[in-house]
Amino acid sequence: MKSQPTSFFYQGLRFRFGLLFNSLLFLCVSFIVYSLYKNAKTELDRSFSLQLSSAANTVLQKTDIDPISVPLPKSGEFYRIMYDNNVKQTQLISNLPKDVNNKEKWRMISVKKYPENGGRISVDFALSAESYHSGIQKLRRLLYIYLPVAFLVSFLGGYLLSGFFLRPLRRIIHNANKVDLEHITLLSQPQTRDEFYHLTDALNRMLMRIDEQVKQQTTFFTMASHELRTPLSNMLTELQVFNGGSPDTDTRKLLDNQEQEVKRMQALVDNFLWMSQIESGNLRTNKSEIELAEMVLELSEGFMKQVTLNQQRFRIEFSPVDGDFTVTADRNQVEVIIKNLLSNAVKYTKPDTVIDIKIFQHEKKGLVISNAISQTIENPEKLKGQFLRDTFHKDGFGLGLWISAILSEKNNARLSLDSFERRFSVSLEFDKT
Repeated sequence: MKSQPTSFFYQGLRFRFGLLFNSLLFLCVSFIVYSLYKNAKTELDRSFSLQLSSAANTVLQKTDIDPISVPLPKSGEFYRIMYDNNVKQTQLISNLPKDVNNKEKWRMISVKKYPENGGRISVDFALSAESYHSGIQKLRRLLYIYLPVAFLVSFLGGYLLSGFFLRPLRRIIHNANKVDLEHITLLSQPQTRDEFYHLTDALNRMLMRIDEQVKQQTTFFTMASHELRTPLSNMLTELQVFNGGSPDTDTRKLLDNQEQEVKRMQALVDNFLWMSQIESGNLRTNKSEIELAEMVLELSEGFMKQVTLNQQRFRIEFSPVDGDFTVTADRNQVEVIIKNLLSNAVKYTKPDTVIDIKIFQHEKKGLVISNAISQTIENPEKLKGQFLRDTFHKDGFGLGLWISAILSEKNNARLSLDSFERRFSVSLEFDKT
């Protein structure tokens, strides 16, 4: 049986839809935020340039030569006023800092005017650019913060929204997992005729085809099994009659082998009948009181001939000897369970060994069958699966233990398989009633 592949959250449609939604939204938000940043930076540049130009022109307007009139710098104002009379250039005032040419710290503008008495007055005005750069840095920091936040918000939003939109798909998966092939029920269809509606419709049509094929298969097995039971019973009776009157040892041995093969075919046909009842859901239990010890003794007698041929023997133990081994269950179904368990024990036990049968009454009632095998079986519980056999034994059809496990559940009993040190044991334990 193949192991289930590991599923990670990033492999789901919800994560993929969330990532797609996030990528689209993130691109849109990034474009918007970057556009806002560029516009804000342009506005800051324009505002700072207007402030610088306005302050420089104000100083220039207040400066005159005839008579000489020079405004004194206010706090935060830095400028230099020069007068050029076309012969000589005179510096009227200057408080410009030494590092005024550092564009990271200062912004400077030059304005000029030409007075009526001739010459040229020029003002080199500088303002600190620290507040401007601080504003730009703040915008950048906000950009760096908003983009990751936008990424997370958009991803979470996409993840949550995709979970909401995929809720119908999860409902379809949940309902599909509950479908039992024994009783196929169609999935409820969504009200909206969207993709989920068409998916549900396709699954329902597939389930109807499966249901039809299962019914056809069950009908075939039932009819074929019933048709085969009568000729096999006749063959077995004739072989037994003919074998009883045959004095020839070789002929008797040949007839014994043929008899075992017919019994084997009978067991297969019976298993097919039980399988068809189980899979069609028509299995019913008619419970009554059963004396478990008497049933085991009676059924074990039917295997004595095969046990003798295999050079084996039964060893039956009662615990306690005077115990009450009465259980309430379906007699026919319990017989099938015990027959399958005894048949497997006889079939797979090594020659010249003992098959131990212990019928117990402790907290619960039941029986344990233990026998020697050639190889230890790993994970024997898996043998209760349909058509499953262990690696070392190829006989049988892999139906007996599967049928026995299902019939045990129907009769409030637990069938347990175990293998240890080349011994195989099977336990049938009935719940208290």
